[in-house]
Amino acid sequence: MFFIGLGLFASRQNLELHTHFGWILNLSPLLVLAAAAMARAGRRHWLAALGLAAVVFVVPILATIRDDSPVIAALHPVAALGAFWLAIFVARNALAALSALEGGDEVRTSAAAV
Repeated sequence: MFFIGLGLFASRQNLELHTHFGWILNLSPLLVLAAAAMARAGRRHWLAALGLAAVVFVVPILATIRDDSPVIAALHPVAALGAFWLAIFVARNALAALSALEGGDEVRTSAAAV
């Protein structure tokens, strides 16, 4: 959000910074999926990580279709906020799984555990 703020309020040249950072960020789900697979934290954690990967993959694509379908492209910031909150959910599940493993408990990654 900071980079788009720079583009809107400081200088329009900073819009490219937002665009390039978004495409780089598009690669991050690969790391999340690899970590989720290695963690063996359960099906729920894996599905949340897979959902995060899908949303993060779609976010920059939504921005690219603004000329053909501006109404669908308007979902770009909504999907970005959704990806942010889903990333927090995945991270909290990962921390809960890690603390359960350190405590010797069974891994529980439910919403109640976070």
